[in-house]
Amino acid sequence: MRGAGTHIGRRAGLALLLALGLATAARADEAPGLATAGERAPEAVEAVDTPSETLDAETAPEFVDPTFGPRYVIERIEVRGNAHTKASLILEQLDEAGMRPGTAVGAADARVEAARYRLLALGHFLDARLSVRRGAQRGGVVLLVEVEERGSIVVNELFPSTSAATRFWGGADLSETNFLGRGINLGGGFVVSTRPVVPGSERGLGLRLHTAIPAQRAWGGLGFQATALFNDASDFQRVAGADDDPAPANFIAAGTRRAGGLIGANRALPHSWHGSLDLRAEWVRGSLPTLQTRTLSGGVVTPIDFDIHEGASRIATATATLDYDTRSDPVLPRGGARAVASLEVTAPGLSSYSFAKALVQASFYAKMPHGHALGIHLLAGAAFGDPAYFDEFFIGDLNPLLPRRALGINFSTLSSRNFLGTSISRHRYDNYAGRVLIEYAIPVWRRRGLVYGGDLFAAAGVLGLASDGDFNTPGPFRARDLPVDLTADLGLRLDTYVGIFTISIANALSRSSF
Repeated sequence: MRGAGTHIGRRAGLALLLALGLATAARADEAPGLATAGERAPEAVEAVDTPSETLDAETAPEFVDPTFGPRYVIERIEVRGNAHTKASLILEQLDEAGMRPGTAVGAADARVEAARYRLLALGHFLDARLSVRRGAQRGGVVLLVEVEERGSIVVNELFPSTSAATRFWGGADLSETNFLGRGINLGGGFVVSTRPVVPGSERGLGLRLHTAIPAQRAWGGLGFQATALFNDASDFQRVAGADDDPAPANFIAAGTRRAGGLIGANRALPHSWHGSLDLRAEWVRGSLPTLQTRTLSGGVVTPIDFDIHEGASRIATATATLDYDTRSDPVLPRGGARAVASLEVTAPGLSSYSFAKALVQASFYAKMPHGHALGIHLLAGAAFGDPAYFDEFFIGDLNPLLPRRALGINFSTLSSRNFLGTSISRHRYDNYAGRVLIEYAIPVWRRRGLVYGGDLFAAAGVLGLASDGDFNTPGPFRARDLPVDLTADLGLRLDTYVGIFTISIANALSRSSF
């Protein structure tokens, strides 16, 4: 919290707001906000039929009942509760899971739970329940799919923050997640800032437009996504002072303008896997300062690597991603796992930068007594070659106690908190990253009004950020040479009509960072 004295008095009102720690979590892979399922309109029910007479009203046990042993043939499928979502979108997910008219199913059939997971993974539903009732023919059943819809206008992210380097930056990222009831995601975000007090800085501006179209049977089961971006901002490099001194006067700014985006395709794979391929193209213009050296203690002068080319340059990459998801709920899970692995490589001859970047993230959830949940979150990443600084790993994205990048822009000069007294202070952008985080969640709110769920949570872990030089340190090994640090958080996570909101200690600290 260094350097706070000269700023807090002038921004007391803002600091009080930030202390509440109100912010939305990143929503690249989370479910959107929640909505109350209303009365079912007649047009909200769609069925896929085989010829049959009027159905008997007598119902059979739900699939989740372990005593439901015999196998039955699905005569038809009825969808209920989808006031806004097209039934065809729901039926498509069931079909992909192998649940269609003529299918023989039983309680132990893995396709039943897989179908439910697929529906929840769409992000449009608070809950999805599958049950059966007696069909017109002996041994036949009607499959009932009942869904509770979420709200479709979602706040993905809010960016109000302040730091010693930048007095204010703010903005928002919003999405319509179910456009025309067809599962199409349309959204955009922006972030703007005051002029940072770091010498040579300019006001920051970041813009994003993004869309995602769900998989269609007519397209061979492919879905598509696209993002357009524009960034015009400054980044900060240290020119003087100790590694743990965040005073803005110890830094200098390099300007970066980026314009471009990505397009990609995705497809559902067997056994809860999804795969995607993205092509990215960006045009970059870097403006480096006149001063390009750092003075170390003792008067030693070393050159600064700004990790950005002077003048015009290009980035062209392809990214392959595999996603495995069996979480019981995409927002407040009580079991299952989520693992995402990606590999991004540059296109030879098309990109001014040559690099390969691999990232693996995994979360495992275990149900504990009284409805509590234990989560273990792992992250490991490596970037080889010469990526631009915005493609490297950033300490603020790893440590929740620090400001993270807003639409890819950093506005802070803080290094990691360094609770262990290691070399982590000199690492802000680097090629290798790792983190282990353990979280315990206690349910405190379920299904009331516009807040559908809330967990009190506590988290603690260790993180590391390293460069190639950290693996070639001369002399004997010393624990303090390891660039690692501790991190933690405590707060309340809310699943609401308009998104996921977190009120926590780390959120407050990261949004009023000095």
